[in-house]
Parts: sequence; structure tokens; C-alpha cells
Amino acid sequence: MIRLLLLLALPAAAALSAEPFTYFQDWFPGAQFAGLYAAVDQGYFRDASLDLTIHAFAFGQDVSALMDRDPARAAVGTLEGYILLEKRAKGADLVALNAVLRQSPAGYMSLPKTAARSARDFAGHRVGVHKYGDPLYRLFLRRAGMAPSAATMVFVDDDIGRLLRGEVDFMQGYAIEEFVKLRRVEPRARFLPFAALGFDAYSQVVFTTRAQVTAHARAQGAFVDALRRGWSYALKHPEEAAEGVLRRMPAGADRSLVRDMISAEATFVSPPGEAPLGPMSPDKWLGMSRALAEMGLVPAAEAPAAFLPH
Repeated sequence: MIRLLLLLALPAAAALSAEPFTYFQDWFPGAQFAGLYAAVDQGYFRDASLDLTIHAFAFGQDVSALMDRDPARAAVGTLEGYILLEKRAKGADLVALNAVLRQSPAGYMSLPKTAARSARDFAGHRVGVHKYGDPLYRLFLRRAGMAPSAATMVFVDDDIGRLLRGEVDFMQGYAIEEFVKLRRVEPRARFLPFAALGFDAYSQVVFTTRAQVTAHARAQGAFVDALRRGWSYALKHPEEAAEGVLRRMPAGADRSLVRDMISAEATFVSPPGEAPLGPMSPDKWLGMSRALAEMGLVPAAEAPAAFLPH
């Protein structure tokens, strides 16, 4: 009887010894967090002795300041790779621990009649661009030897109706979100990724601050390992992963759409021959940094050794 009581007490004892840990989401609940939710539901963070709290996304919050405001509590967040480089250029000492999406899913969508193979195909057309996406759009034109007047830039949001109604001929979007919706309406729709235009970038980068790394390197490494397990599970069990996402989303979300988005994420999270959250490439980071310098978004390219784990 004493042995049985001791065994029953083990889970409670493990929970008490788990290290408090905060993850700051970079967007609202959705399919892009399928691996995170799978890791929670499968107990992978608990296995890693992490008592995880997910901090909800909010516009305008300074995540790095929130991390360092409570240095005794381990924390990481996610953000776009280029945003990390911009924040570093403004003085934030951020560290890139890993990247969930091994290539940015951003690109330009088009219907069959205007399918593009390069930025030169934008000539004479209306190109829908996201707010803050215009420096990259101009970079693509410049690298293609085109003047800004060669095409007409139109600011758009995520409404694929603008493309379907012919208000724009090409439209910036994400292969794992808007393009999934577009393919349901027009299966022949085409996608031209930013990587094909010369901007090969990491996305949904797991980051923290230098002070956090100094204090909590073990816990942060354990978080990345658990998240890797979560994504491996989610990609092998997309139906179950979709249910996990739907439980966190507002009521009424389209189950089959969430499932299709998770399936679309597979090649971005785990490219052929790569496991999720594998080693990052310093050369790829340097290419990103050089592109940002070319766009004038950072003063100069930064050596990746300054912000990658040693």
C-alpha cells in the first residue's frame, strides 16, 4: 500500500518540480501553432519538466521587455526572422534559438491566366502587397531590373476576394493560410514564394533575450526539444492536431480548413530529409541580413554569430 501511494504521488511531485516557463505567441490561435498545441496535449512540456504558460498575442506588446521584466521566469517567443534582425538593429539583444518554419511561407498568389515565374512577370499588372511588405516588393523589382513604375502596387489585406474579383492580378499571401483558401476556389491557382525571388528566410523563429539565455539555457533547450516532438506528432496525426487547434480557436472555425492548413505546413516545418526544428544555417541568416541592409531596413548586415546560440 505504501509503495502504491508513493507511485501515485509521483506525477504531483513532478508537477511541483517543473520550472515555470512562458511562451509568447506571435499571433492569434490557429493552425500555425498545431505543433505547440500537440506538445501540450501529449504532455511533452511536462515530460521536459516545464510548467508552460502560453501568453496570448496582443498588438503592440513589447515581448522582449516582458521577458526581461521577470528574469527569474524562463521565457521564449516567436516572431518573423526579419523582424528579429530589425529589432536587433534597434538595440534589442535578441537570440534566435530555432525556427519552426524553415522557409517563409510568404509569396505572391495568382490565378492561372497571370501565373508568374519571376518578378518580371509583374510588369503591366496590379500587385497586391501587405502593409510593410512594400520594401521587399521593391527589392524584387529592382533585382529583376525593373523600375517601380513597371507595375502598380496596391496595398491589400488577407481578403482573397480581391484577387478573385480581378482587383489585383497578383496578391501577397501565405502558402499555409490564404493560398489554402484560394486553392479551394481555384485549384489551378499558382504561388510564387519569396524564396524563389531571392529572399530565403526563416519564419516563426523561436527567440529570447541574451539575459534569458544566461539564466535559463537548459529550460529553453528543453522547450525547443518538446516543440520539435509536438510538430513531429502533429504532422503524423493531422486530424488529431486539427482538433487540438480548434479547441483553442473561436467557435465555428472550419475543421477541414484547419486540417488542410496543417497539411500545407508540412513542407515548411519539415522539408524533405529534415526533422522539425533542425539546425539553422548561418549562411541563410546572413543572406536575410544582407537583403534587409539592401532594403535599408537595417544599417548593415550583421554576422549571425552575434545572435545564434553558441
